Amino acid sequence: MGGHDCELWGHRYVSSSVTESGRPRFLVRGTRITLWFVEETQRLSAHAGGNTVMFEVDVDDGVLKTRSPFSTVLSYPREVTTQDTWLTEFLLLAPTWTTIDGTLILSDDRIRIELERTADRP
Repeated sequence: MGGHDCELWGHRYVSSSVTESGRPRFLVRGTRITLWFVEETQRLSAHAGGNTVMFEVDVDDGVLKTRSPFSTVLSYPREVTTQDTWLTEFLLLAPTWTTIDGTLILSDDRIRIELERTADRP
């Protein structure tokens, strides 16, 4: 697991802006994307309103390389489950990442998610 000294470890980020193909992607009402880079386990915890998905992750070279996702398995409305799946699929595509003034930006050729750093507690 490379990147143990990366600036992301130990921090939580909450979405402030999501775009897809250059247009705003609206999240299910009352939900936000939360990413937590768990330093103790070197895993990424991702939450988009429903189940929490944990990934093994490498953060080297400005690329978020996730693998081996596992998830809680609770029942949620279809639109929340669809949003969970959308986020999981995006994170498995190895998006690039950068941080600017406490904002984490994840992107690929279609999707851009901006997340603000928040309190570093679960």
